[in-house]
Amino acid sequence: MLAVVLFAFAVFVSCLHADFVPELKGVPSAADVKERIAPPEGHKLYDVWYAKGNRIYQCNPEKTGFQHWYNVQTHAFLYPTNGREAPFDIDGQEIGQIAAMPLNQTAQMANPIETYPTIYYYPDGSWVASGHPVSTTTKEEGRAERGDTVNLDDHLDDARFSSTDGYLSHAKYIVRLQSLNGAVPAADTCITKGETVNKPFTAYYMVYTDNDGMSRLKEEKDAWDALAARHDANA
Repeated sequence: MLAVVLFAFAVFVSCLHADFVPELKGVPSAADVKERIAPPEGHKLYDVWYAKGNRIYQCNPEKTGFQHWYNVQTHAFLYPTNGREAPFDIDGQEIGQIAAMPLNQTAQMANPIETYPTIYYYPDGSWVASGHPVSTTTKEEGRAERGDTVNLDDHLDDARFSSTDGYLSHAKYIVRLQSLNGAVPAADTCITKGETVNKPFTAYYMVYTDNDGMSRLKEEKDAWDALAARHDANA
């Protein structure tokens, strides 16, 4: 009997620390995004990436609020999910990355108050940067499994800056969904100024555009496929 109990406990613990807990298996679709964090009507999902990376928190005992444990950097590699099955985070299959960037040219001090999570897409070098979340699940009633002391919240971002062309130039909104781990350390653990804590996290990043963007994406894909076909023919 004891062996059965210990086995059940081990399975429970492994689920807590797994990238894919049972109720969250599978790549999310637009139907999985709650209205609270859904993009405005008329926007369509055009890609979903799995992210696995780290959030770095910096201790500032003399400060309060979000600067007490300041999220000095968020970095993750992005992996394609279209037509694939988990696990997605396979070495060599990275399709892009996300990192916080100090893009405000008027605020270039250390620890800038405002940074922009920036997604860089490897295949064509396009990028998009978002600002503060438009809406989050942090304070959503009854949603204890997100935005708690263990897991990051899920949220909706709008595109603030982007490359002038390429795949991500059409992004209008980005949803971070099924975020696991990565939450800020407990306030009372910030004692030594400058101490840093690395908190691994995983999530899905869902990229949305409008009808015009969808049309342009199709045109660009056709042109890209034609270019690739000509290159293969001449190889």
